Amino acid sequence: MTMNEGHEWKPQQEGLQQIIQLLKESQSIDNAVQKNVQKKLEELNKYPDFNNYLIFVLTKLSTQDEATRSLSGLILKNNAKAFFEKFPDYCKEFIKNECLTCIGDQSQLIRATIGILITTIVTKSGLHTWPQLLPTLCQFMDSDNYSNCEGAFGALQKICEDSHEQLDSDPSRPLDVLIPKFLKYFRHSNAKIRYFKILSKASTKHFFCCPQDLMQLLVSINLSHSKTKP
Repeated sequence: MTMNEGHEWKPQQEGLQQIIQLLKESQSIDNAVQKNVQKKLEELNKYPDFNNYLIFVLTKLSTQDEATRSLSGLILKNNAKAFFEKFPDYCKEFIKNECLTCIGDQSQLIRATIGILITTIVTKSGLHTWPQLLPTLCQFMDSDNYSNCEGAFGALQKICEDSHEQLDSDPSRPLDVLIPKFLKYFRHSNAKIRYFKILSKASTKHFFCCPQDLMQLLVSINLSHSKTKP
C-alpha cells in the first residue's frame, strides 16, 4: 500500500479489496481468523494511508453492508483515539472532510459511526483544529433533509457529552450559537430530533450553570406550547 498524498486522494483498487476482505474476516467468530486479522491490522497501521482507506469504506462504499462499513469506522476511531496527532496532515484533512460530507448518510448506523468518529477527533485534537466543524453541523441542523439533520444532531450530542468543557471555554463562544439553536428545536415535529436536543442541552455544563439560559429555555417551551394549543 503506497502513500497517495494530495487533495485528490483515491484508493488503489487492489489495496481497497484487500481491506474489505480483512474487514469481513474480522467479523468471524473463529479465534484463529481473529488472531490473523489482528496481526494484519497491526501491519497495516504502519501505513498512514490505511486510515484513508478506512474512512473511504465507511463513507463511500454504499454497496457494502452496513456492518462492514461501520466496523471500518470503528477501527478508524480506535486508531484516531490512539494516535490521531501522528496522522499526516493530508490524512487528517481527508478524514475530516469525509466526515462532514457524509454525516447525512442514508444509514442511521453509518451516521452514528461518523458521529462517534467526529467526537473522538475533537477530544484528541480540540475544536480549534477543526474550525469548520460546528458551522457545518449548525448548517445541517437547519436542513430539510432528515438524514442531514439527524446526523448533525447526533454528532453534536456526542460532542456535548465528551467535550463540554471545550465548548464552554472556547474563545469563539460556540455555545452562544448552539444554545439558541437548541432552544429552537425543543418543539421539533420529529421526536428523535427533540430527544437529541434535550440530550445535547443537558450535556453542557453551561446549561446547569446559567440560570438565565434555563429561564430562557422554560419561557421558550411555554410559548411554543401555547402557540400549538387549539
